[in-house]
Formats: sequence, C-alpha cells, structure tokens
Amino acid sequence: MRTKIFIFLALLLALIISVPAVSAVSFDEPVITLKPDQAAYTPGDSISVAADLKLSSSGESTFPASHSLEAYTELDNPKWYYTILINGHGEEQQSTKKNLIITGYLLEYPADKNEISVRYRLEAEIPDVSTTSEKIFIEISQIDAGGGLVSGMDEKYRVVKRTVLNPEDITKLRGIIKEELDALETQIQTKQNSGVDVTGAQNLFNQAQSKYESSVTASYSNANTMLNDALKLIDEAEVELNRAWAQKAIDDAQSSITAIDFYLTDFKVNRSMTNDARVINIETKIESAQSSLNSAKSLMNDKNYAQAYTIAETSRSKSEEALTSAKEIYAEVSKGLIPDLGGMTIIFVIIAVVIIGVAGLLIYRRYSSWDELG
Repeated sequence: MRTKIFIFLALLLALIISVPAVSAVSFDEPVITLKPDQAAYTPGDSISVAADLKLSSSGESTFPASHSLEAYTELDNPKWYYTILINGHGEEQQSTKKNLIITGYLLEYPADKNEISVRYRLEAEIPDVSTTSEKIFIEISQIDAGGGLVSGMDEKYRVVKRTVLNPEDITKLRGIIKEELDALETQIQTKQNSGVDVTGAQNLFNQAQSKYESSVTASYSNANTMLNDALKLIDEAEVELNRAWAQKAIDDAQSSITAIDFYLTDFKVNRSMTNDARVINIETKIESAQSSLNSAKSLMNDKNYAQAYTIAETSRSKSEEALTSAKEIYAEVSKGLIPDLGGMTIIFVIIAVVIIGVAGLLIYRRYSSWDELG
C-alpha cells in the first residue's frame, strides 16, 4: 500500500514539474512619444518616435536569455537608433530594418547588481495607403524561445497606432459634407418658412460651413480634422432643428388649447350650457389634447424630438378640431338683435335700457309741456 502511495506522489510531482511556468513580460510599461503627435498623418510626412523602457527583474536575472526584445514599425524608411543602458551606460547602435531584435543574451545580467533599460529613437516616413487606415508606428514585444508573444501587458501600453490618410478619401469626404450641407440648408429654409425658430440650427450650420470652406486650403491632416468637426456640427444642427420643430408643434397645440378657454367660459358661465352635449364633447377633446401635449413635453425633456413632434401634432389636431366646433357653436348661439359681447353683454343691455328709458322720459315731458301750453 505504501509503495502505491509513493508511486502516485512521484507521478504527481513529475506532472507538476513538467507544467511550464506562466511567462510574463520582463519590462515595465514603456514611455512612448511622437513628434509631431497628431490624430492623423499624410503619406510622405516625416515622423520621430521615442520609446524608453526599463527591464523588470524576474528572479535572478534581468531578462530571460532565451527570449528576445522586438521593436517593430510599419513606417517607411525606418532608421533606428537604440541604446542598451547598463546601470546608465551604453553605446548607441543603428538599424534600418522594420524589425529591430535584441537578443536576451545582451539583456541578461544578475538582477541584484544591475539596472537595465533600452532607449529607442526612430526616424521614418508615413507610408502610402490605398484607403485611410491605422498603421503601427511602434510596437514593442517580448518573444519567447518558441517565437511566441509573451503575454502580461495590455497592447495599448506597448503599441502605438495612428491614422494614415489617403488624400483621395479626403476629397470624397469633402464631397459628402458638401451634399449634407446643401441638404441641411434646404431643411432649415423649409422649417423657417413654416414658422420654426431656426436660429440655433442656423448658427451650427454656419460653423460647419466655415470648417468646410477652411478645409479646402488646409493640409490633409488638418483638413481631415476640420471635415470631421464639420460632420459633428451638421449632426448637432439636425438635432437642434428637430428640437425647434417639435417645440413649434408644442407651442401651436398649447395655443389652440388656450384659445378654447374663452369659449368654454362663455358657454358655461354666461350661457349656462355646462350640460350641453356639444360643450361636453369639446371638453372631452380638450382633455385628450392636453394629455397628448403633456406626453409631448415629457418626450421633449427626454430629447426624443421626433416622437415629441408626432405627439404634439396629434394634440394640435385634436385641439384645433375642438376649437373649430367651439367657434361654430359660439356663432350659432350669438345670433339675435343684440350682438354677443361675451361677459360684457348684460352690462351693455342695462346701459341700453337706461338710455332708452331716459330718452323716453325726456320725450314724454316735452309732449306734456306742449299740452299744458295749449
């Protein structure tokens, strides 16, 4: 029994020993700078890249001898200037390959006595591209003995990519923006003709148009920035135009609802028509219109302008239908010898009666005085 246990433990130990240790990169996060550093570049431009990294000691040595440190670029005509600094000292080396490989043999030193770092300087040119796309300006990797990438550091810390522009794409983008500006201008004019306040949208349109016009004489990289700024301004202008359009619909609906107050007050207060079926029908429509208007206002607060406009138009339609009915009823009940003056009618009637009474009294007295004379 003991023999079997011994054999099992021996096999287990052998299995554990045979499992390779998980590798991790042997350098700290590199400090990488670009000159000039911009969002996009044009083919043929010159670029300088600098990268400094410090080896992070693992175990007894500064770097595994069987591994290598690789610097890579997709830039054209690369000229590498690199220095392995051993305790702050080292001689600069040069290379013109896209792949710059430093073997672990040159980086392995006793960790307790040495501090190793590598300084890279790269001078290169931006390559031609068939379409606007990202290119690797510099990538620093640790490669193991089998040629595989050693993990342990996020790519964003060891790889720098930038956009390289295809000049033809800039020309196409400029054409697209011109079409969008023309379409936006037409929308603004149409909305303005319908009474929408387009001040905000017009200001954003003017800014976008200025960016577009400036891009014509700018460098490709600056033109790309200007044109993308113009696109954002166009998007903002369209949102603002939709907001103003929805606000106009809400204001129109509110105006119709407010206008009905006069008629309802007259019907219910001055004419005692509270229980009239026609008046009740108008009130029902107005309640529905007000409910729709409240929903439209809520959608406006949520910046759902398209839906807000649709609901506000529903409210306006309901309220205008009720307003039309109210005007028709008002015209009908106002027929007669005495013109309808709303709440002032009774006052004018009293005044008219008084005037007629006084006039009658004066005429009576005059005729009475004639009778007395003869």
